[in-house]
Amino acid sequence: MFRNKIYVSVLSATLISGLATAEPEVTGKITYERADYTNTRSALGVNDALGSANARGKDTFKSETSARIYVDGALEDEAGSTYHLELQAFRDGKAVNTYDSNESYTQRDALREAYVDTSYDDWLIRAGKQQVVWGTADGMKLLDNINPTDFSEMAQNQMEDSRIPVWMVNAEKSLDDGGNFQFIVSQPKENIFAGLNRGISTATRSNGAVTSLTASPDTAATGQDEGHPFILKGVDSITGKSNGFVNIVPDLGSVATMFGMAFGPNGYPIGLNPSNHGAMNYFQVGSFNTTGYTLAQFNGSYKKMLAVSGYTDGTGVEDATLGYGGSAATYDGFEDLIFGTTAFWTTKSDGTTVAKSDANAGTYFTGQAALSGFAGLLPLSNLQNTDSATNSVFEYMDRTPFSTFDAFVGAKSRYKFSMPEDSDVDLSMRYKNTTQDGVNYSFNYSYAYDKNPIINLNWEDSSGNRLYVCRNTISGVTTTKYLTLNTAANCGGSAGTNSATGSAATLVFDQEVKRVHNIGGSFDMAVETETLGPVVIRGEAVYQKDTYSPVMDRGALSIGDLPAALTMRKGDRFKYVLGADVTAMTNMMVSLQFIQDRNLDHIDSKVDWDGSTSCTTQTNCGVYTTDYATMHLTNGFNKAEKDKNFYSLYLSKPYGESGQHRWNNIFIYEENGGKWNRLDTEYTIDDNTVATIEYNKYWGDANTQFGQLEKASNVQVGLKYTF
Repeated sequence: MFRNKIYVSVLSATLISGLATAEPEVTGKITYERADYTNTRSALGVNDALGSANARGKDTFKSETSARIYVDGALEDEAGSTYHLELQAFRDGKAVNTYDSNESYTQRDALREAYVDTSYDDWLIRAGKQQVVWGTADGMKLLDNINPTDFSEMAQNQMEDSRIPVWMVNAEKSLDDGGNFQFIVSQPKENIFAGLNRGISTATRSNGAVTSLTASPDTAATGQDEGHPFILKGVDSITGKSNGFVNIVPDLGSVATMFGMAFGPNGYPIGLNPSNHGAMNYFQVGSFNTTGYTLAQFNGSYKKMLAVSGYTDGTGVEDATLGYGGSAATYDGFEDLIFGTTAFWTTKSDGTTVAKSDANAGTYFTGQAALSGFAGLLPLSNLQNTDSATNSVFEYMDRTPFSTFDAFVGAKSRYKFSMPEDSDVDLSMRYKNTTQDGVNYSFNYSYAYDKNPIINLNWEDSSGNRLYVCRNTISGVTTTKYLTLNTAANCGGSAGTNSATGSAATLVFDQEVKRVHNIGGSFDMAVETETLGPVVIRGEAVYQKDTYSPVMDRGALSIGDLPAALTMRKGDRFKYVLGADVTAMTNMMVSLQFIQDRNLDHIDSKVDWDGSTSCTTQTNCGVYTTDYATMHLTNGFNKAEKDKNFYSLYLSKPYGESGQHRWNNIFIYEENGGKWNRLDTEYTIDDNTVATIEYNKYWGDANTQFGQLEKASNVQVGLKYTF
């Protein structure tokens, strides 16, 4: 394996160094940092801000002590080789979950760096665990894409701390034209986001068997990194305790089971298959969710539909296609709907009951009350809300016929990792030079796994076999399809899961990274001006070919086709930054930047689930590229901008009698109103000790990358001691 070979070579070199080198130099740094929310108990993370209370319930979210040991030495060989080790001990008494101690391939890695510098012919070679910096942009990473980044504290940490070192062979060669060529073979690893990392449980999530019409235990609702202040809405939509689909799917399975049981004799789970309930094809979730109709009125429609469809055997004995509990003459339907031990049909709003034969039976509860009742059996689910906003699953699945829920009976979910093997590698190269006019430039290329992970959805049966969503025609209905899960892609196989088969489907959330071509370059040059003096103009850009973006199909979601609702689609992006640096007001560095992320294959269409353009009149439909950072149940799975702009201002100035202290401030404005400002200062106490203080403020539109983190605004204080 590639990683193992490099690892062994570095360890071997280190062992040799202990026998055949001069005594190594050992230095170190001990850092303590404490961070407190600026508003009392307000920074709860998206999981908590939209759901439960802060798991820790404290104002302090960080009390971190780290110790880094640096070991540098020389090997006694002809090449004059040297080696470097960086070890880290880490402990955070206020962190959530696994963020409280060392973890490999995060910013808390115990082995930060371990490499040997040597030469071969006219090549300089650095082999081992390391980081390579190609980009120079403030607060953003464009060309700097060889190492992944730990974004668990967003961009609050310094780049050299949040950057994740990986194993690589890094070779450089000076050329006759004065240029430099660099070639890198590196280990592929992904970016780390709070709530979306290797710690996600891969166990199948299920609420367990529903055997009666009572509250089902919500055993699957465990949010990844619950309570972490920097969980983004996009991540929360996947792994969140209350809003994450990996937890919502088992709740759908429980509700589908209970709802089907409510139409069976004595709660028998016959499901909602049209073979058991002929009219279930004709009732859609939206008609229950938004109307004031009572169950009695729905029952009248039920009877009418059955009569029109000819569901009768003409003998007075109930046919299998009818509702249970009566005769064909009465076309029994919603009168048998019960919720727990409460009969919707016969219970008044004051809790008293009437006889089933009473003329007022069925007039006390609406369809919406029925849906809310079943969803409410799962207190942590976000299936149903009764406010005016579209912010719950049943509201997004408004055109789903009840018969589709038969495929969801007992549904489960499972998270899966399909990440690169250790034998896989990223390839990167760079050529840099300087023109006669003093313009520094570079050309960069890499064929590498994109550092941002993507999620693919698909259904499986209990044996792990792929199930395909089949959209079945409903006689006389063009506004929807009822769905089944089938063993064959062409829908010619047998039913995969439903109440008849007695088995449950599992929705798999498959995390992977995809290879992309990164083609880019950079430049910088100094321009003399009369007013401002020397101004450094700089820029860098990268064209990404075959990168993937999340696309939301609201029409597919509206009819219950979950794998088709969120797909990852291949396309190209172009990102660039233009900056200018000047010195003003006695040694104050001023840096301005314009940053743009252009999605060259952005999607924003009015196409509905059936390929028509009926979205001009239908609100819950359309296909569009969604914003990975902010998409959420509460904001209509936020549409992404085709061209996303950022603007930044960076200030840095030394102060003190001899300029021994320094303050810095970076402000970034995000298109659509998101804002982040970090003000920090380093105060040198003596040659070995530096005190730090930092204020991070997030504000603006709650559906932007920075604005959603307003409650995570914080003040940090720290102390660094070097030896």
